[in-house]
Amino acid sequence: MTMGDGEQRTGSSIGRVLAVQAVAYVVLFGVTGVLEFTFGNQGGVAQGVAIALAVVLLVLFQVGWPFRAGIADRLIGAVAGVLSILCARTSLASQLFYPAYEGGRLADDGRLVMYQLVRWAACFAILLIAATIIAFGRQMVRTERSHLIRALSHCMTGAVVSVSAAGWCFVPDLIDMGSASPDNGLLTRFIIVAAAFVVVAVLFAVCSVSWSREADPDPAAPAPWLGIGLLPVMLSGLLVFAASFVMQLIF
Repeated sequence: MTMGDGEQRTGSSIGRVLAVQAVAYVVLFGVTGVLEFTFGNQGGVAQGVAIALAVVLLVLFQVGWPFRAGIADRLIGAVAGVLSILCARTSLASQLFYPAYEGGRLADDGRLVMYQLVRWAACFAILLIAATIIAFGRQMVRTERSHLIRALSHCMTGAVVSVSAAGWCFVPDLIDMGSASPDNGLLTRFIIVAAAFVVVAVLFAVCSVSWSREADPDPAAPAPWLGIGLLPVMLSGLLVFAASFVMQLIF
C-alpha cells in the first residue's frame, strides 16, 4: 500500500467517523423532538423511544468496537451501560437514592425529573467505581499480563462511554423544558445552555479526528470507524444530563 493509499483510507475513515456523529445527533434530537412535540408526556412515547435509541447506541458501539479488548472487557461495558439506562428511567434503586419516592410517582413532574437526574448521577458514579474494580481485578487474574495498561485503559474507556450513553434518555425532558422556556422567561438561559452543548459537541468531533488517526483497533474488527464515531456521541450523553440538570435548577 502506498502512502497515497494510506492517506486516502485515513481520510475516508475520518469522513465516516464525522458522518456517524452527524447522523446520530440528527436522529437522537430529531426523532425524540418530533415525538415529544407530538405526544408530549402522553404515554411516555418520546421517553420510550429515547431509551430505545440509547440501547441502539450500545449495540452499535459493540458492533464497531474500536479497542483491542476481549469479550469479557466488552461485556463489562455492555452490562454497565444497560444498568445505567435502567437507573435513568426505571425505579431501580429508588428507595436507596430517594426514600420519598413511592409508588413510581412524585408529587409533581418537576420533582420527578430532578429525582431521576440525581438518581442517575449517583448510579453513574457507582457503576464507574464498580467497573474500575472489576476491570482491574480481571487484569490481575490474567496469567499473561502483556499490554496490561492498554487493556485496562481500553476496557475502562468502553465502560465510561457505555455508562454515559444513558444520558440520552433525558433528551425528552430537555426538549420539554426548552419548549416551555419562552413562557417562563428563560429563553436566554436555554440558548446559552444549548450553545454550550453545541460547542462541546464540536470539540468532541474535532477530537474524534485525531482519535481516528491514532486508533489501533483489532485487525479483525468489522467497523472500528463506527465505534470511533459513536464515542463522542455517547460521551455527549453527559452533556444532555448536564444541560437537563442546569435547566431544572433554573426552571
